[in-house]
Amino acid sequence: MKKFAVLISAAVFMLSGCSGNESSLSEEDTLTQTETVSEILTAEESASASDTENNGESNILIAYFSRVGNTDFEADVDAVTSASINIDNGAFAGNAEILAGYVNDITGGDTFLIETVEKYPSDYRETTDMAADEQKAEARPELASSVENFEDYDTVVLIYPNWWGTIPMPVATFLESYDFTGKTILPICTHEGSAMGSSESKIAEILPDVNIKSGLSVRGGSVKNARSEVEEYIKSNLG
Repeated sequence: MKKFAVLISAAVFMLSGCSGNESSLSEEDTLTQTETVSEILTAEESASASDTENNGESNILIAYFSRVGNTDFEADVDAVTSASINIDNGAFAGNAEILAGYVNDITGGDTFLIETVEKYPSDYRETTDMAADEQKAEARPELASSVENFEDYDTVVLIYPNWWGTIPMPVATFLESYDFTGKTILPICTHEGSAMGSSESKIAEILPDVNIKSGLSVRGGSVKNARSEVEEYIKSNLG
């Protein structure tokens, strides 16, 4: 079965602080913080663990969506996002990618980035506006790549940020692009205060007859310490 390589561009970016206001956290600050980044598990380590534990074959797909990988960041991204840029060995990764790395390491599953054709703006506020507009319109952004041999997977670990209280619309496109009959979905959501939001019910609305496990929510600022939590969740649901 073909492995899906994730190309990582050159820098690690970390979006700053959040409001203590719960309604704000469930909207703009959730979108901000779900893409906080740390160097936790490099792509090379993830690939190595997958090859070792899985011998090149897997019935587990780890599909993740992140602003990182779906944005062409400008040189002055630090200024436009009020964020700091962290560079380490030329790696650039998002929270969802880090969690996907954990799951890959734990399961040896195949990793797939949900990537849009139209990139999100480098400017943070423009991205929040675009995400809000997509949700209001129930948009289905076109995706840039697809999963080969999707029918060979029986479990999909779906990792995404809480954007305005639910799944990002590209995730909805992904869910509607394949036949999930007979498959199990394990949702993992990053957030900064509103946990899973309505994302589980949105997934169930799109895929009403699919086995969707109760999800795991991971606070964006705690991703670097979440490996054991992710491992417990994965192992308890895979049996």
